[in-house]
This record gives sequence, C-alpha cells and structure tokens, in this order.
Amino acid sequence: MSSSASRILLTGANGFLGYQITKALLERGHTVVGTVRSESKTKYLKEKFSKFTSGNEAKLKFAIVEDIAKPGVFDEVLRTHQFDAIIHSSSPYIMDAKDVEEDLYKPAIRGTVGILESTLAHAPTVKRIVVTSSFASVNNLHKPDWPEHTYTAEEWSPITREAGLANPRAGYTASKKLAEEAAWDFVKAKNPAFALTTICPPMIYGPPEQEISKLSALNTSAAEVYAYFCGTREPVNRVWLWVDVRDVALAHVLAAESAIAGNHRYLVTAGNYSAQQFIDYIWEHYPERATSKNIPRGTPGRLYPEGGVYKADNSKSKKDLGLEYRGFETMLKDMLAKFEEIESETGVGA
Repeated sequence: MSSSASRILLTGANGFLGYQITKALLERGHTVVGTVRSESKTKYLKEKFSKFTSGNEAKLKFAIVEDIAKPGVFDEVLRTHQFDAIIHSSSPYIMDAKDVEEDLYKPAIRGTVGILESTLAHAPTVKRIVVTSSFASVNNLHKPDWPEHTYTAEEWSPITREAGLANPRAGYTASKKLAEEAAWDFVKAKNPAFALTTICPPMIYGPPEQEISKLSALNTSAAEVYAYFCGTREPVNRVWLWVDVRDVALAHVLAAESAIAGNHRYLVTAGNYSAQQFIDYIWEHYPERATSKNIPRGTPGRLYPEGGVYKADNSKSKKDLGLEYRGFETMLKDMLAKFEEIESETGVGA
C-alpha cells in the first residue's frame, strides 16, 4: 500500500487513540469506515468531522460493531466495503479488571484474531493490517527499573496467560502480549495476502479530544493526569516510557501507508518520563491551582530512582516510518489546556 489515498477500516474510531487516528487518516486524504459500538457514538464524530461525512462521496462513514469478541462480527463491514488496509485500534485498557478472561483476554485476543480471520475470508483487497499492541507486550514486569537495559521492538514480555489470570493488574500486560502473539501466529500459519504490522506504545498521554460528557468519563491515562491536576493522586510510574497520542496515531497511519512496514513490529515512544514531571510542571505553570488544591509536591526535581531506569530504542520507528516525536512539555501543555476547556464546558471549576 502506498501513501496515496486509500480505503481504510478503522476499529474503535471514537476512542482516545481512535479519534486521533481518524483525524490523521482524513487529514492525509484517506477514505475511512470507522467502527463504533452503537449509533449514538457516531454523533460526536459526525459533528467534529462534518466536512468529511456528507454526500455520496463522504470520506468518513461508520459501521456498528457491538462486541469485537464475537466470532464473525467484522464479516458484514468487510463484505459491504472494499478496503486497502485495516487499522485495528479497538482493545480494552483496564488496569483493574474484575474478570481478566471476560474483560481483557476475550476482547483483546478474539477481537484481534477475529478481524484477521474475517479479512482472510471476505476482504481479498486488503494488503496491510496494522494492530495496536502495547509496550506491555514487550516489558518485563519482573524488572521494573532495569537501568542497564535498552528495550527494542524485538523483545517480548515473559508474562504467561496463567500469571495474568492470577493478578488482574498483570492481566492487561498478558492480554496485550497474548493478542499480539496470536496475530503473528495467525499470519505464520495462514500466510495471508495481507502483511501485518504491530505498534507497541507505552503510556499514551496528550489532549483527550474524543467525546467526553464529564470528567469522570476520561480514558484511563487522561484520568491519571487529571487526578494530578486536581491533587487527588500522588505521582506513581507504572512504566518509565511515554508517547503523545497524536504521534501514536500518526504511526498507525504511516505503518498502513509504508511499503516497508509490512511484517514489522514498532516500539513507538518519545523516551523516558517520570510522573513527578507532571507535578513539577503543574506547580510551575499553575501555582494558584496547585496551592488551592493542595497538590502533593512529591519529590520536586527528583525524577528517577537513584540507580536509573531502562531506556528504549525508537530508531526503527524514526527510520522506517519517518516519525518525529513531540516533547513532554508540548504534550502536557496541550493536555492541561484541554482539561481546562472541559472543566469550563462541564461547569467544573478549578
């Protein structure tokens, strides 16, 4: 597939990441069919992308997929339209699942394998499938800091299915690894006409531009930062790597367009960060808010454990995809401004 205008199926078009992928695809001239779970989820997207949704030649259309874990759920949309590529970004991000098998494993694994199966059966024109995986499928949870190590896209988390079932917080990591492994196993076994690319981002931050009716409905990573902004959370790192949601979105689009990205895996990250940076930035740039909300100061200026932390090699994403990453302060400035905008719209004052 080339960078010229193509027809692309995007799953999870209304999510935190999906919204930005939709935006990037349309800006680059592609025709998009976005899947959402209900018709009501299309209203906001139709308003935001109104110039792309009207008329017979609309560049953005929608398909309803209620449950991505159901067998054959993508068959109809793949039979109805002809696509050049698919971007599968729909997968749960739940760190404290009540039922790991039902809430994480089934939608992640069945959703990923299901769209590959449906493509093989019903969509012969598809040449590339890009799947949103995660740094979770790379990261070694047994070595939380690992200062002497630099992660690459060739590594896999050692976590097992059983370990994920035993610990809900490890369940998310296991679900991402198992889903991505299942995708590569499918391609190896079936040798389909399409090429697979997986994108492995760590913590994804940035302005939440998807539909948000109330601040309690923020996506997980945005909710974390908003809690810092409100003084209701102490700075804690799950991982030591981050990336801007807009850069991850563009990575998916470039991976769909790139002739050389097929059958490759990409670690997409801007580099190291510390949760303490959120706190330090807020106290520097929002001192009145920080004081009035009594935002915990944490350890000002001390970002990492004394021995250091692991790093990541993102050179492959830069070389193959041409990615240029936003800086942390650019991301955070935009993110906090968006929080203020939502507070104003919803009547929640600082």
